[in-house]
Amino acid sequence: MGVVLYAPALALNAVTGFDLWGAVLAMGLVCTLYTALGGLKAVIWTDVFQTVVMFAGQLAVIVVGTHQAGGISEVWRKAQNGSRIAGLDLNPDPLERHTFWTLGVGGVFLMLALYGVNQAQVQRYLSSRTEKEAVMSCYVVFPCQQIVLTLGCLMGLVMFARYGEDSPLDKGYVATNDQMVLYFVMDVLQDLPGLPGLFVACLFSGALSTISSAFNSLATVTMEDLIKPHFPQMTEARATLLSKGLALGYGLVCLAMAYIASLMGSVLQAALSIFGMVGGPLLGLFCLGMFFPWANSIGAVTGLVAGLVMAFWIGIGSFVTRVSVPAPCPPSTSPRAT
Repeated sequence: MGVVLYAPALALNAVTGFDLWGAVLAMGLVCTLYTALGGLKAVIWTDVFQTVVMFAGQLAVIVVGTHQAGGISEVWRKAQNGSRIAGLDLNPDPLERHTFWTLGVGGVFLMLALYGVNQAQVQRYLSSRTEKEAVMSCYVVFPCQQIVLTLGCLMGLVMFARYGEDSPLDKGYVATNDQMVLYFVMDVLQDLPGLPGLFVACLFSGALSTISSAFNSLATVTMEDLIKPHFPQMTEARATLLSKGLALGYGLVCLAMAYIASLMGSVLQAALSIFGMVGGPLLGLFCLGMFFPWANSIGAVTGLVAGLVMAFWIGIGSFVTRVSVPAPCPPSTSPRAT
């Protein structure tokens, strides 16, 4: 949550000059307040609005950028000439990052972990009026996800058609790859009043929808699983008030996490990888409960801990190994003394 809150504020600061911590504080407080006051209903309805803004912002940038590049055929031609269009890679090597098999098999388990057992998603399913509506929402996720990915790829192709190999990163206009999209937006839409603001709203909508769901999930799990079992006589009014207080508290903790994220530097990738390390064992735990009803809590917890230890050993071990291996020294060009 801290990373999600910090990253868009950093991109905005790099391109527009807005105060970094002012943006972090404003976004964090606004999200915390509407989540604490409105609960799950506020989270879902703001997510609907934020999704519309996200699609509108991406489409506006793609349409205007494609028009300035000379049309979609010209964008495609430049992408092909620049070797940016890859065919279907059927290489069975599991060590290759992007192949049909790694994306197909790995993607299925990733989507199951994200949309099947993730508390932020499960709370949405539970808010449906009927089980049929909940199942339908699961089916709707897939095409919507493909649309989002397609729009992201199109934006990348349009950026390449505009800048080619001479990117703003190479020219020193931006410091990291993460800032290139906002630079491109400001460059393409600078003569169209309102549209740069629409994309900035699109950027922050994605962050707000993510962290508001997380606030509500944390507050709900804390309330239902950790507090209510010990206080079964608690009234509904008091439980609601306490849930709002928990959401507020988690929001303030998230602001602190955003500060820690700003200090992480290259460790940021490791922090993002942790989500993948946790997702696999968690999915395994849920599958155990669904398909093996005779399993007990001791076996489930033991398997979860073993899975987490193995996943963290592989994930953090690869990161540490990558960091600790020194870069090869360039060959010396000076003549040796004899």
